[in-house]
Amino acid sequence: MPLFGWLPVSSPREQLRPQHAVYLLGILALGLGILHLLTEGEGLGTVLEAFVICSLSSLVLLTGYEFPDREISESGRWRAVRLAAGVTVSFALLALAVWTIWLLEGHPNQFSFLLSFATALGTMVGIRGGIHAVESEERLEEAEDLTKLLTINQRVLRHNLRNELSIALGHLDNVESADHSADTSEDVRVIRDHLERLLETTDRTREIVSIWNAHRTVEHRLTSLVEERIARVRETHPDVEIATRFEADPRVRSHPALGRAVEEALRNAIEHTPPEASISVTVRTDSNGAAVLEVADTGEGIPRYDLDAIGSPGETPLVHTRGLGLWILYWTLKTSDGTLELVENRPTGTIVRMTFPRKG
Repeated sequence: MPLFGWLPVSSPREQLRPQHAVYLLGILALGLGILHLLTEGEGLGTVLEAFVICSLSSLVLLTGYEFPDREISESGRWRAVRLAAGVTVSFALLALAVWTIWLLEGHPNQFSFLLSFATALGTMVGIRGGIHAVESEERLEEAEDLTKLLTINQRVLRHNLRNELSIALGHLDNVESADHSADTSEDVRVIRDHLERLLETTDRTREIVSIWNAHRTVEHRLTSLVEERIARVRETHPDVEIATRFEADPRVRSHPALGRAVEEALRNAIEHTPPEASISVTVRTDSNGAAVLEVADTGEGIPRYDLDAIGSPGETPLVHTRGLGLWILYWTLKTSDGTLELVENRPTGTIVRMTFPRKG
């Protein structure tokens, strides 16, 4: 395991950003325009052709300059770049096909201009169209997420409000109807417990909304963060055994609430694990270089209705999570461009798997 003070040297691939990829596409198109000007003679027509190609290339470079200001996720930026590259190749192949037809007809002219112009046009159309397509897709996904969030909050709150207040009001009736000499301390305790649960529910719904609303990310040293949260959990659960296996010490860029989500996963495992069962935490990287954090238990596992609620588009009237902890995990990973998986741990228990995209 790397020492905490050691920072791995980033490879050229890790340093490449979507903006740089757009610049590379623009420079490629610009280079073809300049090459066309230098190799196809000095006539006015050639100059105008090169001007058109360079103008299209300049639009691509301008798009690269403005790229960081676009409200698109990191993965969305890369999707836009891949779309641009695909359109560029398609346009270039189309130009090659047209030139081949001309060649077969005995008129193999203007190959340099045709290829350069098609490449520049494909790059410009691809990157600008890709950006708008990804922006539209993410705005639609954001609207769907908001609908899901509002539905969850409304139904969970409504369910808990009705249940907790009904119980509290029932015991309050007992207090009101009891004579002055009767001991009502147990009723008061129950009323307090249920009101505190209701307060916790409202606090968690507010926390989930704040996670969803925050659009910034910060860099975390995953192993250090996990160790810190395990130490905090052990302060309140000193008798719980938590085994750790750190196969890597990756840096991840995620939502600032990641520490809270990790702690929620640990406390959820403790809640559903009897004393004789075990809890383990693993930090590793997968074959794609993505950071993976797993919290596994061998207890009773997360209830099926909680798993179904997380996996469904929204909670139905017959499906309620007993708490909102899993939703804190879900939205933290969602806003971090990561993924949350809740899988069965053989032979018993549950594995909470959080995967974060490769940094850079």
